[in-house]
Amino acid sequence: MMVLLTLKSKLKNFYEKHYRVARGSVKACIVFAILFVTTFHLDYSDLLGQYIVLAAISIICGVTADFVSLLAIAAIALGEIYRISPLASVAITILLIIYYLLFGRLTEKQGIVLVAVPVLSALQLGYLVPVVAALFFSPVIIPALTMGILFHFLFSGIQEYALVISRQAQEASLTASLEYLLEYLRGNAYLIITLVAFLVTFVCVYLIRRTKIQYASQIAILVGAILVLSIILLGNITLELEINLLHSIISVLVSVVIAYVIQFFHMTLDYQGTRKLQFEDDEYYYYVTAIPKFKVAAADKTVTRIVSEDTDELELRLELEKALEGEEENHF
Repeated sequence: MMVLLTLKSKLKNFYEKHYRVARGSVKACIVFAILFVTTFHLDYSDLLGQYIVLAAISIICGVTADFVSLLAIAAIALGEIYRISPLASVAITILLIIYYLLFGRLTEKQGIVLVAVPVLSALQLGYLVPVVAALFFSPVIIPALTMGILFHFLFSGIQEYALVISRQAQEASLTASLEYLLEYLRGNAYLIITLVAFLVTFVCVYLIRRTKIQYASQIAILVGAILVLSIILLGNITLELEINLLHSIISVLVSVVIAYVIQFFHMTLDYQGTRKLQFEDDEYYYYVTAIPKFKVAAADKTVTRIVSEDTDELELRLELEKALEGEEENHF
């Protein structure tokens, strides 16, 4: 534990000192990994799958706004699908537009979940998404979680359709891809089980981590892992889905380990969110809102002193530091 705490402190100091460069570099690496996984599983275009193209796009995404990264990932995925079925690519594009028109204003973080579900599912780590999303997001993210699952199965259907048409001698009809995808989704019981497992797990993890019990987040991760695995296994028995049980158990266990690591480092390395604290002494209740400095312009900063004596100010500062330490201990 001491090694982890030391590592966390070093990462915190480095991240604070080199915030812009570190964030841009990390984002570029993440975008490259996502694009690599996407083009590896949807490998239909020789141009889009080249490493130099992926690296150039990732570097651009690293120095631009977050929505540029989402647009780039969507463009690459749709470009790969276009090589197999232009109509399917257009249909998925329209589906994305409709989704953002309906739910795009709910939260800025929904793009993360929307991309994470199909990408991590391709890496057999999809169970990680509902657990981690419930730890750090509110239920407003549920539409993104649902749509991410749908996109994962759409991409799986595209892969199967590509195999089918590669074995056919004659050319497929214009609407054959859409007909195949609709039939693939309609008869896919695993889609329903996955959707139920992810949504139920998200809700339970969210409710547990919102409680005031000690180590609520750690308990929520463990309960979420047991719950998602139980639902998958129950669906496998009742619907005869022929799921590899050993593979699913290993996937859930790896997801739990990653979730604990993310949860351990998150509070210390999160410098963008506003933190609200509450503590009290014999006479007052104190409600403090801590806002990152880079979010407030110098001209907008106003300081109001509510105590006149230095000793009172020192005591208030000590109480605030204790509240911050207590919040971090409860979170971890």
